[in-house]
Amino acid sequence: MKKILLLPMLIAGIVLTLKGQPPTEQLTSFVDPFIGTEGAGNVFPGASLPFGMVKLGPDCGDKSSNSGYVPGGVIHGFSHVHVSGTGGGPKYGNILVMPFTGPFQPEKIQSQPANEQASPGYFAVDLTNYDIKAEMTVSRRVGFNRYTFSDTNERGILVDAGSMLGEHHCCGEAQQLIGSEINVVSDTLIQGYTRVRGGWNKGGEYTVFFSAVFDTPAKSYGTWKGDVASPEKASEYDSGEKTGAWFFFGNGSKKAIQVKVGISFISCGKALANLRQEVPGWDFEKVHQDAVQTWNKVLNTIHVEGASDDMKKVFYTAMYHAMLMPVDRTGENPKWHSDEPYYDDFYAIWDTFRATNPLLTLIQPNRERDIVRSLIDIYRYEGYMPDSRSGNQTGRTQGGSNCDMVVADAFLKGLKGIDYQTGYEAMVEDAEIPPGGDQQTDGRGGINEYIKLGYVPAEYEPKGKSPTLHTPKLYDRAGTRTVEYSANDWAIAQVAKGLGKEADYEKYRKRASNWANLWQRQVNDSGVSGFIWPRRRDGSWVENFSTTKAGSWGNFFYEADAWEYSFYVPQDAQALIDSCGGPETFVKRLDTFFTGPNYRVDNEPSFFTPCLYTYAGYQYKSSDRIRDIIQKHYTSARDGIPGNDDSGSMSAWLVFNAVGFYPNAGQDVYLITAPHFHRAVLDLGDGKQLEIIASNLSEKNRYIQSATLNGQPLKRAWFRHSEIADGGKLRFVMGPQPSDFGKEHLPPSLSDPE
Repeated sequence: MKKILLLPMLIAGIVLTLKGQPPTEQLTSFVDPFIGTEGAGNVFPGASLPFGMVKLGPDCGDKSSNSGYVPGGVIHGFSHVHVSGTGGGPKYGNILVMPFTGPFQPEKIQSQPANEQASPGYFAVDLTNYDIKAEMTVSRRVGFNRYTFSDTNERGILVDAGSMLGEHHCCGEAQQLIGSEINVVSDTLIQGYTRVRGGWNKGGEYTVFFSAVFDTPAKSYGTWKGDVASPEKASEYDSGEKTGAWFFFGNGSKKAIQVKVGISFISCGKALANLRQEVPGWDFEKVHQDAVQTWNKVLNTIHVEGASDDMKKVFYTAMYHAMLMPVDRTGENPKWHSDEPYYDDFYAIWDTFRATNPLLTLIQPNRERDIVRSLIDIYRYEGYMPDSRSGNQTGRTQGGSNCDMVVADAFLKGLKGIDYQTGYEAMVEDAEIPPGGDQQTDGRGGINEYIKLGYVPAEYEPKGKSPTLHTPKLYDRAGTRTVEYSANDWAIAQVAKGLGKEADYEKYRKRASNWANLWQRQVNDSGVSGFIWPRRRDGSWVENFSTTKAGSWGNFFYEADAWEYSFYVPQDAQALIDSCGGPETFVKRLDTFFTGPNYRVDNEPSFFTPCLYTYAGYQYKSSDRIRDIIQKHYTSARDGIPGNDDSGSMSAWLVFNAVGFYPNAGQDVYLITAPHFHRAVLDLGDGKQLEIIASNLSEKNRYIQSATLNGQPLKRAWFRHSEIADGGKLRFVMGPQPSDFGKEHLPPSLSDPE
């Protein structure tokens, strides 16, 4: 793996304006969409706009990849709807287009790739089987394909309305075709749809409609249904089978054929309207350059100086990945009519609330405002805000009701234009009303027990014969749910207080300490005592359990173990430190965690854990841990993301920590870590900027000696959003040895005196 060179060096040739404003750079040159396509990153390397509905790229191999892409895999075609950085069963991979030469043999139309190129808003590859160069760019709802043929054989293009990813995935997460339809309207226009259900969120049906227009009239065409091909037949109705069409254009002198594909979740007519509105002409280069400039605009919300080109590539690629999802489908919601924004593909908020949403709050506040409004609108029409959602349907919750954290984060940081009264209603719905059914999808599963007992019990309600005391059937994610519900309750409490609901504030403030009801002091592992532990309904502790037992659905912990989740008390780190025996003991516990086998860099429950040193008065240790994580695990190589990017959450974590601070999500507090750049300027919108300067920074001078905020000495290793909301300047003086910076004036915790 190619390691990041973190020794900062000033980039030559950067010119600032007289007011000290950073210039507009072509920052797309530092973005490599292939970073994260190898290893477990699962990122999408194809063409997309920020939060764009169309994600146009190759579907490879056995079409089981989450992003569609497989390095070096045979290409079956280029589909128009994808996700990025996700795990579990694949989703989408719909409306596939593939150029070819020679006779139409659908089962054999595929090609080995060569000379792949990817940049923001653009993807290209040579299809070696046919000697075709395939290029693609996008607008928000339109994919623009350009195929340059060099073979003298018959030129053909296939449109497959039945293609999808993950058809053979295990565990009940396979996608299943419900139906598809094709209609050749003319020799330059084809329309149709695909209707699918399932995938990672085990979702109900979604329908992707399309209208595709060619710049070259077809000389002949045909359609197919199932295994039956029908030359010169213009349509295939929906009978629950896969359908598609092919077109021949002869072997004339015009070598490039262009195809524009409009996508809609409403109708074919809406897809055609999207196409005509967004890409009315045939200027591929203009559409490409428009996409590049759109990306440059959002990437220029953070300007950095004093880093190697390699580090800038890692940094700006991370920014790019953090803006691929969720997907802006405003005007494309088939379930209800609303004037509110509509976003889909929250995959999942359990991943993104910790870093991605707070990042957007800072550098794209209007975007985050619309995302929050969309979540609240989903509550209005469906009864709950989602934790995960894809294909216009809410999927399973991972742990807590973490939309509560997103709403609180926006409220406490003063985002305007949001109906916080209704948002608060949605939060209370999460906290009080059982979701019913199998309790895996909406709201909080086990909420009645949580309210009654102060925790979600380890065993299910006995029916008939009771489970044995030593091997109870563990309540689905009871440990994860309890600690996350506690943090969610603190988010509700803060919004309640801000809205003047004092009784509610006291109620949820008290419930925010419920995590302690699962704190088993007697458990000891590796010299460390006290862990979050399964507890029965009668108050007794489960004996047969392990601190290293991780799990997934149906287990006590979700995607983590007791070591990881016993640190998850972001609302009250001081109470956690006291439970662990005080600051010195707590720091030793953190050291044991990070140097042992239990820490997982690729796991969201550990995102905030390096910052906990700061709550114990050891800010420099937080800095050391984060710098070590970045140097070891984030690189400019194709496997340079440590695990699933999880809709950009791993990338957002890097962006925050590289500029020098990290949010305690659902609060208005940022923890100072340590900067990796001599200078960073964050555009906060409306002409406001946060400038971060690190004097004397080098690989040796990596420790903060002193700091000022807006010209005043800053003795604490944290600050509130209100202190930088109108812009400001955060200046650090760096040195070669740890200092007492942040030793006193510790970050706030719930149990602090009010």
